[in-house]
Amino acid sequence: MAGLALTNAVLRKLGETDCETLGNGWLAQPVNALSSLAYSLIGIAIILSALRSSRPQGGPLIYAGCLIAVGLGSVAFHGPQLSGSQLMHDLPILLTVLFMANHDLSLLQPRLGQEFANFVALTLAAVLLAVTVPAVVAPLTIAVAAGVIVAEIVIYRRHLRHVPARHRRSGWVVIVAFAVVSGASWVLGRTDSPLCEPDAWHQLHGLWHVLSAVGFGLWYWWAIANVRDWAS
Repeated sequence: MAGLALTNAVLRKLGETDCETLGNGWLAQPVNALSSLAYSLIGIAIILSALRSSRPQGGPLIYAGCLIAVGLGSVAFHGPQLSGSQLMHDLPILLTVLFMANHDLSLLQPRLGQEFANFVALTLAAVLLAVTVPAVVAPLTIAVAAGVIVAEIVIYRRHLRHVPARHRRSGWVVIVAFAVVSGASWVLGRTDSPLCEPDAWHQLHGLWHVLSAVGFGLWYWWAIANVRDWAS
C-alpha cells in the first residue's frame, strides 16, 4: 500500500506546472490532454501529403511519426498519467527537434553523410539517454531546439534552401511569428502565471499545444515539402 501511495503521489505531479486542475479518471487534465491530439493530426496530415507526392520519401514519414508520437505521449501525460508517461511525453519531443536539427545540419554540412543514417544514430543515442538518465531529456530538448533556431537563421541568411525570393521572407516571418506566439502561450500557461485559470475550459497550455503543432507543420512545409516541390 505504501508503494502504491508513493507511485500515485509521483504521478499526481505530472502536469502540475501546466495550470489546469488535476482531476480523476482517464483525463486528469481534459483540455491539455485533448489539445495534445493536434500534434498527431498534423503528423497524419503530413503522411497524407507525403503519400500524394509524385516522389514520396522516407523523411516526411519519419517526421510525421515523431509528431504522432508527441501527440500520443502528451495525451498519456495529461490524461491517464500511467507509469512511464513522463518518458512518453519527453522522448518524442526530443526526437522531433533532433530530426529538425539533423535536417538543418545536412544543409549546413553536406559532408556529414547520409541524413537518414545520422538520424538513426541520434535516435538510438536519445533513447539510451532517456532510459538511463531521463532527467536530462527536457533540458537537452531545449538545447537542441535552440540549436535549430540558430541553424535556421544561418540557413536563411545564406539562402541554402532553394526557395523563391518572394516566398523566402514571408515564409520565414510566418514561422517565427508562430514560434513567438506559441512560446508566449507556454510561458503564460504555467501554473505560476497571473493568467492561469485552473478550472477554465480554455487553457493557455492547450493553446500552446495547438500553436506549436501548427508550427511544426509549417516547418515541414517550409523546410521539406515546398523545397522539394520547387526543386522538382
